[in-house]
Amino acid sequence: MKKILILLFVSGLILTANAQNLSVPHYGIKVGYNHSSFNFIQYNYLFGTVKPTEGYPEPNQIANSGLKAGFFIDIKLSKNWHISPTLSFSQFGAYTTLEQQWDNTYIGDTIRTYGIKEETFKMDYITLDPLFEYRPTDKLTLIVGPSVSYLISNNLVRYVEEEGLERSNDAYNGEIPGVSDIDAGLNLGVSVFLNEHLDVDLNLYIGMLGFEDIDEGYQRTLKAFSLSCGYTFN
Repeated sequence: MKKILILLFVSGLILTANAQNLSVPHYGIKVGYNHSSFNFIQYNYLFGTVKPTEGYPEPNQIANSGLKAGFFIDIKLSKNWHISPTLSFSQFGAYTTLEQQWDNTYIGDTIRTYGIKEETFKMDYITLDPLFEYRPTDKLTLIVGPSVSYLISNNLVRYVEEEGLERSNDAYNGEIPGVSDIDAGLNLGVSVFLNEHLDVDLNLYIGMLGFEDIDEGYQRTLKAFSLSCGYTFN
């Protein structure tokens, strides 16, 4: 997968170099935040080919807010089309909760107890977005393009509680088991120019690769809404 990332990066550089023959590139920076969580695809009707695993209810989750910041090159390809390769530092994450139950045997009797598992995921990526932009007016831009991210750090904190008491043997604080180094997906968004230099972007990222290399009963990918402000230099 690392070779794929390198290939896409080199391809973006080649495309950028070719496009420079068409226009003078402009450079800029973007700063904003990601509102990210998991897409449990077996519970998403858009992915109807994947059925839920029996005995695995859908987890509840709260989205994580993280930083997204980087720089971009804006190149005009035609009257309305631009390409804007963007390299960013992006923080993703999620907080999930899942109801638990245990069957405990005492002197021949089975007693069922209940509890909850809480997991907090945090991931930092370097993200390459070769975005294509369609600008029907000077103020509005429609954005579409792929995204490839390389994981540079990650952490999982797991807390398990049974009948109000912590199950310390099930607790965990460390790297996410089986997490994939590479994430890839699709960006869809819109940008509004406030003036010649300043614009505001609203973007939806839909992850297309599995988040983990191991099967824990769930098939999940990343998803995120991002809001950012961009500044283009002369």
